[in-house]
Amino acid sequence: MANKYSANTTKSFNIWRRIFQYIACTGVIINIVRCKYNLLKTEGLENIEKNKKYIVASNHVTGFDPFAIASRVHLTIAYMAKIQLFETFWSMVLMNWCGAFVVNRDKVDVSTIKTALSLKKTNWHLGIFPQGTRCNNGKLENIMKGFASIAKKLEADVLPVAVIVKDNPNSKKKDFQIKIGKPISYTEADLVNKWAIAVSELAGLEYIPS
Repeated sequence: MANKYSANTTKSFNIWRRIFQYIACTGVIINIVRCKYNLLKTEGLENIEKNKKYIVASNHVTGFDPFAIASRVHLTIAYMAKIQLFETFWSMVLMNWCGAFVVNRDKVDVSTIKTALSLKKTNWHLGIFPQGTRCNNGKLENIMKGFASIAKKLEADVLPVAVIVKDNPNSKKKDFQIKIGKPISYTEADLVNKWAIAVSELAGLEYIPS
């Protein structure tokens, strides 16, 4: 299953998956987020330039993050996703039709890298969570650094995105907000560190370099 859902081609990122992602994220899942959280206004949309290729890189707090980000930043994003999300039928259908593809966090397959690089020939953007798993302990740590080399090969700037979920003293529901930082050029020598600093400042997290 890992090979099947890690080896997508440019043909996989077609108009039908684009439409499916829009409907699933903007028409359905974002409304579920609104029911569960106080969804606040997205900040930093002015930092996204049209007709540019990005790697959308964010901290990871909830299971809604990839869908909420795709909806709120108004980009069509193909996410690298853990294999467990493809192990049940309906989850597999959702992830596959939203354009996600498998990444093995222990050992990245060649097919995964090829799929990521194939996005260069499409109007999709690559989405990643450099921490690899959800974390809401107030820290930004355990960052996987491989996305820097992918950014260079893809010639895509890294768009730092922060997901913020915090208590609201005036509501039974927590606040949910997305903030977008200024893009970081793929040519930057210290790309990973600059991404981490940007996201930690946006989200109010403590950055712990590895």
